[in-house]
Amino acid sequence: MISAPDRAGDGTGARGEVGPQENAGAGVLALDVGDARIGLAAGTLGSSFAFGRGALERAGTKRDVPAVLDAASTEEAKLIVVGLPLSMDGGESQQTRRVRTFAAALEEAAAPLGIRVVLEDERLTTRIAQRQVGTSGLPRSRRQEKGRLDEAAAVLILESFLARQARAGEDG
Repeated sequence: MISAPDRAGDGTGARGEVGPQENAGAGVLALDVGDARIGLAAGTLGSSFAFGRGALERAGTKRDVPAVLDAASTEEAKLIVVGLPLSMDGGESQQTRRVRTFAAALEEAAAPLGIRVVLEDERLTTRIAQRQVGTSGLPRSRRQEKGRLDEAAAVLILESFLARQARAGEDG
């Protein structure tokens, strides 16, 4: 079963915890799953750094899942963090249900490879990413490249996850 954010929306559901000490150095891939693209970011457990890895054009779940697993393999990721688009009150929308369906298909394909899939609350990441990309100093043509916003949102999702894992390690 996919580890998910608790009802408070902070992602600290019991199965969602990843012990930072025991998994330090393990690769992590984060996804911002949208209707047109999947933004990618990579990092390492025990680190606070997340790096954008572009975006995949959506081609349907049957094609998207293997593409994500290829990216996970390239990054040597043992954990995939999928951003869960909850509403501001923590409720679920149609997009939340679509992401949950995708994450379930991804988990089914990833489990035999020894890769875990967890969900991370991604409220406001797209809005923050829009602000960051808009003020990045990049030329307008580069800011408007397809996938740049999706990639930036995936970076924010991963940074949030890594920070939460670091806090959990300090508390435990």
